[in-house]
Amino acid sequence: MPLELSGQTVLVTRPREQADELRALLEERGADVLVQPSIAILPPESWADVDDAIQKVERRDFDWILFSSSNGVRFFLERVAAERRARLFADAQISVAAVGPGTAAALRDFGVSVDLIPDEYNAEGLVAALLDAEKSLAGKRLLSVRASRGRDVLSKEATKLGATVREVVAYRSVDVETPDADVLDALRSNRIDFGTVASSATAKALARLFGDAFPQTRWVALSPLTADALRSVGVEPAAVAQEATLASLVDAVVGAARQNPEQ
Repeated sequence: MPLELSGQTVLVTRPREQADELRALLEERGADVLVQPSIAILPPESWADVDDAIQKVERRDFDWILFSSSNGVRFFLERVAAERRARLFADAQISVAAVGPGTAAALRDFGVSVDLIPDEYNAEGLVAALLDAEKSLAGKRLLSVRASRGRDVLSKEATKLGATVREVVAYRSVDVETPDADVLDALRSNRIDFGTVASSATAKALARLFGDAFPQTRWVALSPLTADALRSVGVEPAAVAQEATLASLVDAVVGAARQNPEQ
């Protein structure tokens, strides 16, 4: 019996060092997978702000540290020397929150226990979960580890609720400027059945990267926010994952393929 995505070519647009997991999940369902990163993940231009935040964690200046992505986990914790990392969170008596299961898994890979994962894997869900856990955010000191670009909902909403929020940029997200010629040709000739989009920044970067070839396939979004970003650049998503996880994203591709078996 053929797998659900047999005969389907799917484009993965995550940063190259993060593409393997999604590629493997798609290939397990029978897809032929192409990879074209739309953004590159780089260290911050200066580590001074991160280093200062780490020192403040050690001084117990925060009640919570909030991680919004696995990239933030990796860059922040790799900046902390291994022997220092083992003591950092325990000695600081700081609680740790992750925006979703992927971010939580990245923290656990570094040996960090996760105290909170929201039911909704986004900034709004994280603030709601913090409020539920603490009953009040008034006077709470939060450290938010984030990318160089993206929404500032977490900081704004927590501040409205009385928290003091320190944001630290742990990595930069920059657009890839030139597409792979073979991928662009496959897109223009309608040989790509689906493309996956895992963030709002990715959606906008893809529109710039591919230009008028961008609408030449069906795009599947990781979340409603990502779907809205696709719509903002003129593309209606073929499907939206039910949860903001890679497994759910693959399920959404499978669902879209079943709905349009002839396309």
